[in-house]
Amino acid sequence: ASGARPERAATSLFNAAFASASPVGLARSLVERWASSSHLQSATASAPAWLPPAVGPAGRGPPPLSLWSTASGPAWSRQVRGSASWKQGGPMEVNSTFAPYPQVPYGVKRSGAFREAKRAARKAAERSRRAAEEKGMLLDPKKQLRMELKRNSGIGWYRSHQIIKHLEMHERGKGPPIDQAMRERITQIARVVRMGK
Repeated sequence: ASGARPERAATSLFNAAFASASPVGLARSLVERWASSSHLQSATASAPAWLPPAVGPAGRGPPPLSLWSTASGPAWSRQVRGSASWKQGGPMEVNSTFAPYPQVPYGVKRSGAFREAKRAARKAAERSRRAAEEKGMLLDPKKQLRMELKRNSGIGWYRSHQIIKHLEMHERGKGPPIDQAMRERITQIARVVRMGK
């Protein structure tokens, strides 16, 4: 590339460097070829210290993770390729408090036994809710009183809002403390609202 024009020399350098199999190999190959070309004739021309040592044929392929220490270079050289993005190595952090849903194969989901089991689970949940409702209205809000009112039979989105307006509270609020007097008051309001008033 000594007699060629600088544009062609740079193009050949990049074409040769892109044959590498990894970002580290690409950087190492590019630096070594540029140092050996006629554009950089210096006794100290060598690969930078931050590049990890070459592993594999002709310096291609990433080095093992044991060689990638904090002294080997910037933060990106210590990252591990994940399923969707570049992320640090180590165990995955889960911030959710809910247990993840189990992954069920498509063939199992379509089976009659699986559908019947899901149907039975829904029916059991409904029976337990109705059994708890027989003792009195379900009034144990976690974040919104309106969501808890909707769990009761005969009270949906509109009627729960009517009860909230009767209580003169914010529709997204948690509501007043539920004692016996407040429970009786809400039960009376719900009885009136169910009649369409």
